[in-house]
Amino acid sequence: MVYAKPLSRIPWEDQFNTPSLTDLRSHYTRQLGQLVETARARVQAFAGVAEDLQWMGLPWRWTLVYQVQGCEGHALAYLIPHREKPILALPLSDEQIATLPMSRLRKFIREGLEHGRRVGDTRWVAYEVTNKTHLELVIDLVKRKHKALTNAR
Repeated sequence: MVYAKPLSRIPWEDQFNTPSLTDLRSHYTRQLGQLVETARARVQAFAGVAEDLQWMGLPWRWTLVYQVQGCEGHALAYLIPHREKPILALPLSDEQIATLPMSRLRKFIREGLEHGRRVGDTRWVAYEVTNKTHLELVIDLVKRKHKALTNAR
């Protein structure tokens, strides 16, 4: 009798074993691994932001969730260590989008806002973090959302 070789999974996909943060970036190239660490550090640098590793189901699997303490509702941001490229996702309400200076935002950010998936009155925008420039643009959007959340308290 011949047995099939068990499929190897990257830690991000294994629902039944909580990975370490090192495990989550182990499948990335050095450059992408550094971008993930930079993204984590930049988002956690905002006042009152806490990081939590959660199983989010398919397709996000193990995801780093960033919450602003004292703010209820959706999280500030989600860092998804996707198999190919890390993704930084933000749920933005229509009110938050309306306050953005659309004409001053870069095309990369505007397109993400336009093509984000709408669920109720929330637009879920997700950006692949493939280089420092894109990361800085998305972090600026996270900063704007953080400011809106903390001013609303």
